[in-house]
Amino acid sequence: MVRSILRTALRNTLKEKQYALIKIGGLALGLGTTMVLMLYITNQLSFDKSHPDVERTYRINQTDIWTPAGGVFSSTGVAVAFALLKDFPEIESALRINTPGGQAVRYSPDGKSPVAFNEENVFAADSNFFSFFDFKLSEGDPNSALVGKNKVVISDKAAKRLFGDSPALGKLIQIGDDLTTVEVTGVTEAQPKNVHFHFDYLLSMHTNPAMKEFEWSWIYTQVVTYVKLRPGADVAALDSKLKTVANRHAPATFVKLRMDYNEFVKEKGAWLLYLQPVKDIHLYSASAGNRLGPVGDINYVYVLGIIAGFILLIAIVNFVNLSTARASKRAKEVGVKKTLGVSRSALIIQFEVEHILLTMVSMLLGLAVMEILRLLIQPFVGIEIPLDAWSPLTFALVIVGLPIVIGFLGGLYPAFYLTSFRPALVLKGRLMSGVGSSRLRNALVIFQFTISIALMAATIIVFQQLEFFRSRSVGFEKENLLVIRHAEKLGTHIEAFRQEISEFNGVESASVSNDIRPGMQDIFMREGDEKKVSISSYKVDSYFFETTKIPLSTGRTFDLDRPSDRNAVVISETTARSFGWNNDDAIGKKILYLGDELGPQEVIGVTKDFHFASLRQNIEPVMFFNTNSNFFSPTQTVLIRYNTAELSELATKIQSKWSQLVQLPFAYSLYDEEVKMQYKQEQTVGALFSIFTALSIIIAVTGLVGLVAYSAEQRKKEISIRKVFGASLGRIYIMINKQYVILLAISLLVATPFTWWIMQHWLDSFQYRIDINPLIFVVAGAIELSLSLLCVGYLALRAATANPSMVLKDE
Repeated sequence: MVRSILRTALRNTLKEKQYALIKIGGLALGLGTTMVLMLYITNQLSFDKSHPDVERTYRINQTDIWTPAGGVFSSTGVAVAFALLKDFPEIESALRINTPGGQAVRYSPDGKSPVAFNEENVFAADSNFFSFFDFKLSEGDPNSALVGKNKVVISDKAAKRLFGDSPALGKLIQIGDDLTTVEVTGVTEAQPKNVHFHFDYLLSMHTNPAMKEFEWSWIYTQVVTYVKLRPGADVAALDSKLKTVANRHAPATFVKLRMDYNEFVKEKGAWLLYLQPVKDIHLYSASAGNRLGPVGDINYVYVLGIIAGFILLIAIVNFVNLSTARASKRAKEVGVKKTLGVSRSALIIQFEVEHILLTMVSMLLGLAVMEILRLLIQPFVGIEIPLDAWSPLTFALVIVGLPIVIGFLGGLYPAFYLTSFRPALVLKGRLMSGVGSSRLRNALVIFQFTISIALMAATIIVFQQLEFFRSRSVGFEKENLLVIRHAEKLGTHIEAFRQEISEFNGVESASVSNDIRPGMQDIFMREGDEKKVSISSYKVDSYFFETTKIPLSTGRTFDLDRPSDRNAVVISETTARSFGWNNDDAIGKKILYLGDELGPQEVIGVTKDFHFASLRQNIEPVMFFNTNSNFFSPTQTVLIRYNTAELSELATKIQSKWSQLVQLPFAYSLYDEEVKMQYKQEQTVGALFSIFTALSIIIAVTGLVGLVAYSAEQRKKEISIRKVFGASLGRIYIMINKQYVILLAISLLVATPFTWWIMQHWLDSFQYRIDINPLIFVVAGAIELSLSLLCVGYLALRAATANPSMVLKDE
């Protein structure tokens, strides 16, 4: 019986090669696309699941104390961990990770020239780091590697850069501007990719002297704090009790700084601490952020999951549609077999096995499609889609279970509908497809094209928003601005460096300042009352505004010939408004810093508003200190406004001058390219939407081709008779396609409102955004219609131009 079923299945497939190819190809493309998406989603959901005791490990988030309105962020003060261990016995251990920022690293091998690198992924951590996180060491002991001062664990990649293939353990390297000597006490194995941070250098905590100096502080929010709870601890009860911790311990910090704790937190409502499961950090930190690395977004995971489901449904719809459409062609086969005594159950098994075999073949091809798409998407979009995201059991269930389910669904109609008729009616030719099945096919076609149009419209909107980000003015000229970070490595030579490169051909101006990425926020107060404002602050020289071309609204900028400018500031329009001043009234006003004895700072100028941060956010208050100010400034950056097309030649000259002054690596970036990177997540989403929209359209149009081919074959005699009676080629072409044009129009009407609603919510997440143009949906529908008519046009024309005498001769 099995041999008979397989033989019949092969014969029927070869008999209808064209339709079998469409069914198998469309389903294979849908399965491969869906599996790629599900691999990516599974990987996103797997972040931080491998850490020891991860179910008991939490990050401590807290009220954003640097924003007057509060909010939540993931940094804490250095002293928070001590208070938690002291107050709560249900906390087994606590860990702090500090981010000292990018550092110069140098290694001097015996008798050889030193090698040096600028390293960005530099952290410092408490000695119990490896009991919290799944980073295994290929060299060194995880229990003692971070015990003591001037110890460092490095990544396998950093070890390769510094030491080649030589053992790293015990070697001495210099790190930081002061070239502090530290001992390599460990080397990690290849770090897991699906964790919320990675490092190249992990210093022992007190190697960074600031960590020891500020162990009393609750407002030196330079660490991320993690806690591991004891087994059986009541998480909800602990989370509730954490709400009182700051009120008990933070006031001592404010007393030491001669500040009023209650006044400080008055605008925020309260200073609260929160537990966040470590396994939730990657996808659920859109508001709190991640000091140690990038974050994902669970909403995008949901969206991609829905897209995966829809693409799979489109492919299944194609398969089912073509199965039901072609089923009536086998009615006489069913009638003959039933007349010869074949049971209905045997016929049902025959149809189901045939369809399952087809889906099995589709799955094999789908695996090839999945791998091709995975290899193409990863470098193009810049995301990880690892094959090992699924366990072997899950993989087996997918590649076996999905074909069985889809094949069973595809075979339901022929298996149960055709086998229900009496053989006599079938053999007399009195079996018709039926209105019900036609309505079902039309509904499924509408579903397919609704999804395709929705995806296309959403993709257009995403790219329009990205173009808006790219083209919108940020308030200053971000183009032709070259950035050299870590310029503090030049030490006392930094001004000489600036002066010399400003004389190079192609350099319009150069300045020294802080890093102009979003700055460090702090609390400031206007002189004479208690009005407090959280302001991002920068230290800049007198050439900064000329170089960046940030325009002044009123007043002046810093003047080298005015020593009093050491205690002067330039503020933005938003800062002036935040203090309750108009632009002209702000000039001459005094601003006080709450953190130390900086003294009153006189406002000498007000700039127009501008963006250093992403356009996702509102413009925030900004203040510029003079480069000679006593205000704290850990890093320095050289900004260069250039006006030459020979940028690489200019960069080479700048590097040559750098190398004369300091034997440390030189690196530069272009500011407008950095701005684009602020929207990397949106760029990734846009690229994924483009790819999967194209694939969904291909799958949907493939199914439409099969249906039009079937319709043309079914109506070939009707078409021939119409031609005999004088119907024109154009009229027949319209007759064949009219039904599908109507279905596409209905799809457009269905897709428009829900796509509009979804994309409106997405756009609402940005402070600066486009308005949705209704023409987007018209364009999406027109593109879909044009592609569909183009692909089915040949079939319609072939049917319309067939010779009537050849078609009707058997009548």
